[in-house]
Amino acid sequence: MADKSLLMTFLNDEGSRTGISVPYVKDNLTEAEVSVVMDSIIAGNIFATPGGDLKTKHSAQITERNVTELEVR
Repeated sequence: MADKSLLMTFLNDEGSRTGISVPYVKDNLTEAEVSVVMDSIIAGNIFATPGGDLKTKHSAQITERNVTELEVR
């Protein structure tokens, strides 16, 4: 089974990177959709970081983790 997570990285007021991770993203998630979500997060200004408000998009990536469960009982 594969689990996919989206990591969105932003720059805050101080220019430091701050990441937000979202688990279980859709297989067909597009760059355009991620960009819109990141713009909405910045515009909504709902996350506080030690370095201030989120100001700009830095990067985004989808990671996939494959899990094989083993029966050991």
